[in-house]
Amino acid sequence: MSDIKAIIVDDEQHCIDALQTMLLKKCPGVNVIGSAKSVREAKELIDELQPDLVFLDVEMPYQNGFELLKLFDKVFFEVIFTTAYEQYALKAIKFNALDYLLKPFSVKELQDALEKCREKHLQRQKDNSVSPLDVFMQNMKTLQQTHKKIALPTINGLVFMPVQNIVRCESTGNYTKIFFTDKKNLMVSRPLKEFEELLTDVDFFRVHNSHLINLQQMQSYIQGEGGFALMSDGTQVEVSRRRKADFLKRAMQF
Repeated sequence: MSDIKAIIVDDEQHCIDALQTMLLKKCPGVNVIGSAKSVREAKELIDELQPDLVFLDVEMPYQNGFELLKLFDKVFFEVIFTTAYEQYALKAIKFNALDYLLKPFSVKELQDALEKCREKHLQRQKDNSVSPLDVFMQNMKTLQQTHKKIALPTINGLVFMPVQNIVRCESTGNYTKIFFTDKKNLMVSRPLKEFEELLTDVDFFRVHNSHLINLQQMQSYIQGEGGFALMSDGTQVEVSRRRKADFLKRAMQF
């Protein structure tokens, strides 16, 4: 990606103009070959021009940026998401370590995003690893379904696991150990905070700095200063005193 062919997808013309100007003046080696204001226009343009990179607005009328990606069997281009909203979609973007720009963004933030994009592209070409974008699309799709699954990146590829089969997640520094209902476990190179952001909306609760539990897999609560959550796999997970009140309030909803 030494000379990048880029397309900008945004429903607001002033955002397209501002980004194009920044790229032209401050980001040599990036050539904007087109722009689109809707998913339909963007799909036609991408098919025709075959870009290396798409700057993709998350929030657009009628269809959002994720709907565009679903139209491709295989996303052959790199993506840098642009958004003005801190919401569930941004949690998923952060979890999968995808490149994004939170509007309004600076020239430095744009340059940093481009550099990370280049590095990841070269690394994937070198080791033929699974694209974080593919993982993201899987998680966005399955977390919105009734029978939810999560795609977990491992050294050998991906593990697709139903969310209800996760009993708890435990922090081990910058890694997270995930425990399943079949008594197996898996180490994933993501910090616990990122699992908390992704799974809080699907009945998970962080009861302690080191522990995130699936409330659907909790059998009982043992009273104490903070207390303990007794999980379906027989483990007792400590509840911190600071989180106890919020935890009990949430647990009473089940």
